[in-house]
Amino acid sequence: MGKVYEALKRAEKEKQPIFSAFGVEAGKARRAARQNAARQNNGQNNGDFDFVDYSLNTPPASDIAHAEQDQSTSVFTHRSVGQPVREAELDVTRIDPHLVTFYDFDPRACEQYNKLAAAMISSATEKRLKRIMIASAHSGEGRTCVALNLACALAGAKQRVLVVDTDLYKPSVLRLLGIEAEVGMAEAVAQESSATATAIKVQPHGFAVLPTRERVDNAAQLLASPVFRNMLDAFDMDYDFILFDSPPLLGSGESNLLRRYTDATLMVIRSGKTSSRHLEKAIASFAEDNIVGVVINRAV
Repeated sequence: MGKVYEALKRAEKEKQPIFSAFGVEAGKARRAARQNAARQNNGQNNGDFDFVDYSLNTPPASDIAHAEQDQSTSVFTHRSVGQPVREAELDVTRIDPHLVTFYDFDPRACEQYNKLAAAMISSATEKRLKRIMIASAHSGEGRTCVALNLACALAGAKQRVLVVDTDLYKPSVLRLLGIEAEVGMAEAVAQESSATATAIKVQPHGFAVLPTRERVDNAAQLLASPVFRNMLDAFDMDYDFILFDSPPLLGSGESNLLRRYTDATLMVIRSGKTSSRHLEKAIASFAEDNIVGVVINRAV
């Protein structure tokens, strides 16, 4: 059975709050999911296996970045982002209590995030692992909390980290952090504003966020924009890890656009919420080596 499903079964059995597994083989995961779904349906084909009606089939983000490096003439190209010009000091009474790594709310969960951060840092020494999409099959699985907790753990390990809120229909990074922003990603792209002026450095933890202030109705148009692409290229020079809080994989085509820009995907699964059949749908169009790991999340 693929490691995604081994992690899911183990979490359900042991009721672990957090469990992480790196190096997931997506092909095995898909095959295991098909077998599980077949058993659940008594061997019957239910006819609803159709995640998306299209596939972008684009090359990896690293190949795209290299191909576009000499072509882009945007104001963002070859500009050093450096430190964001804006900072936000967190108020412990306003942040979401599930952000356990921020103030050591849950030592056991903090330990798991620290292990995940260490695994990512180690993997990044062997292959390109800078841009990571944090994904889940459904909403409500704790994907944004995982992205922010992981960012804090990576920053604690002296990594330069940026979190990009690309769940454009239901952005929640600012809300979970308990902070506000005068300018968000949508406004920055529309106005071709400086990437430096848009990002916010989160203190005292030291990582940065590129926030989305409110729902964006033209999400696909924004994510496909050359301005957004060039903004990410500019950020590449100054961050070790860029984490994308993505929309849910099921019912949203925008995640396929995000995969054009990312090197790998970290799956978040809330035990007891995601079925094997739904997980199969969510990862059906992924390449075998695209899923870098899985986090089983039981936090509400």
